[in-house]
Amino acid sequence: MSLWIIIWRFNPLHIWHISLINSSINKCDKTIIILWSANVINENNPFSKDERYIILKKEFWDYIYIDHLDDCESDIEWIRSLDELIRKYCNFEDKITFFWWDLKNDYAINAVKIFQKELKFKNINFFEKHRDIIPISATKIRNHLQNNEHEEAKKWLSDNTKHTIIKKYVD
Repeated sequence: MSLWIIIWRFNPLHIWHISLINSSINKCDKTIIILWSANVINENNPFSKDERYIILKKEFWDYIYIDHLDDCESDIEWIRSLDELIRKYCNFEDKITFFWWDLKNDYAINAVKIFQKELKFKNINFFEKHRDIIPISATKIRNHLQNNEHEEAKKWLSDNTKHTIIKKYVD
């Protein structure tokens, strides 16, 4: 079985995330979305774990599996938590691909690469798809929303979820 793992914060989910998740769904047997920093709510992570879960389910229904991973005190503790989480969805022999958009600049994927031997799986791969194709980030969207530039933010959000995301900033 082939399993693709996507570990992002989704704060908020936007069209680039959606494009990558759809690519994963079409390339593997099972796509696992891991909500990173599930235990953190702040200016950079305004959506709770439950809110992000609802938004992802609204967009993808039953085409993905969604789980979460809290921030930890150390990278090794985080990797061990990741290993335990992944084991819920596959076994040692399965082909696991971590799907990312910037292998050089992402903290989580670099931790996975550094501590890869701690993950008890036989076949681990990495697949990168650059964000250059759609020049947006969740940070830019949050800035638009915080500045009441809702129309600008809507350009980067899906029709399925834009109301839910914008409502967070209007209420």
